[in-house]
Amino acid sequence: MAKAQSGKAGSGATSISWPAAFLFLICAASFLPPAGYCGFFPKDAFSDEARGLTGAQFLKIPPSARFSSLAGAGLALGGADSFFLNPAGTSGAGRSAALSYEALLEGSARTGAVFARPSAAGMFSAGLLYNNSSPGLEKLDGAGGGSGAGITAYDAALGAGWARRLGGLDFGFVLKYIKSRLAEASGSSLALDAGLVFREAPPSRTELALAIRNFGPPVKLGGEKAPLPFELAGGIKWKYAPDFNVLIEGRLPCDHSPYLAFAGEWFLPYSARSGLFLRSGLNFKNYDDHGFMGAFAGGFGLKLGAATIDYAFAPYGELGAAHRMTAGLAWGGASGAGSARQALPAKAVLAVASFSGEGGATETEAAVVRNLVEAELGKTGKFRLVERARLDFILEEKKISYAGLSEVKSAAELGRISGAELAVFGSVARAKDGYLVTARLVDILSGVILRSETAAAAEDYLFRDAARLLAAALSR
Repeated sequence: MAKAQSGKAGSGATSISWPAAFLFLICAASFLPPAGYCGFFPKDAFSDEARGLTGAQFLKIPPSARFSSLAGAGLALGGADSFFLNPAGTSGAGRSAALSYEALLEGSARTGAVFARPSAAGMFSAGLLYNNSSPGLEKLDGAGGGSGAGITAYDAALGAGWARRLGGLDFGFVLKYIKSRLAEASGSSLALDAGLVFREAPPSRTELALAIRNFGPPVKLGGEKAPLPFELAGGIKWKYAPDFNVLIEGRLPCDHSPYLAFAGEWFLPYSARSGLFLRSGLNFKNYDDHGFMGAFAGGFGLKLGAATIDYAFAPYGELGAAHRMTAGLAWGGASGAGSARQALPAKAVLAVASFSGEGGATETEAAVVRNLVEAELGKTGKFRLVERARLDFILEEKKISYAGLSEVKSAAELGRISGAELAVFGSVARAKDGYLVTARLVDILSGVILRSETAAAAEDYLFRDAARLLAAALSR
């Protein structure tokens, strides 16, 4: 890891290649000929012919109201609740926890809990999933009559994970212990989840995610063996606007033909750290299984500072609907490389550097945007701004020029001479349909870009609205 932090291109590439190679090998193993399945996959795997041939079905749907309201999408999204969907998403969760409850069909219920904690070695997490199946089942005697005794039926999974962020790559894995019980019969197994999230350098607004879930030997219940519900998944997150994500994902489950999912998540901030989430999604697997009314899902979330509450409504056609609730909480300061890009120091000293004009935008327009962004950042109450007159005087006295310098080098020099902990750099570019404003928040000590946000302005008189969106996103 020391080589990856040294900044040398060659060693950095070597350091981040092994998780991608590991995931590639696992994915390749998924498509070995049937003789090589070793019981890991059912007959006629990855087609509709394999429906109903896998066990531990409770693992197929992640226990999160957020992902449920997105129709199961969310591979590139981050947070503690990514533990059961794409472990790479926990890399920036910080110290946090999530607790979920789901009222399922036929009286069944499911509870999930995840705890994440950062360290210098990365992000460590632990999760528990408990599914109480049909609590009203009754034992029958040999004549078919009721015996009055109930049947114990449950499924559970306990896992531990690790994730880390290196440059434009997040990667992580989770190892799970699975146990199922039906009456006197019980069985157990182990499974591996692993994932990657690739982020292109700004001004790109897309992220690519790849994950495998439930890779492990079959679970044996009584005298029967059933493969785990393995799934290979990939998707793209497109940041249509600073607070609006569009998700397009493809899934390849071992007990169903491949299918697509589309979703959108819109955040409506009403302060720097609070706001309302609106979510909706379309899942074509649900359309095949439950018809038109079962294809759509939706929900909302409420963020109040460090606390979040999410709700999802997932219809299942004629079978009814499932309601899901998840509560989350983040607390304490983050530490270690795994979360350095997510946590901001309380009341950090911030220097806002000059914005550049690109693609036809003038330096005057760039200066106006800089002033507006600085003013909006000051309103958030999260930063202590370096006084503009003092900053400009220092820059003029030291004759510092940003031409030809990277943002990280500029941030280091800016912090050294002004005493700032963080720096904001930005640009204003002329686009076909207006202006595109980009702002990046840099940690001066570590040289890491903590945030990179983009906002659009159709005309120059809308610069203030763009600055307000950028300030909210940079300080969140």
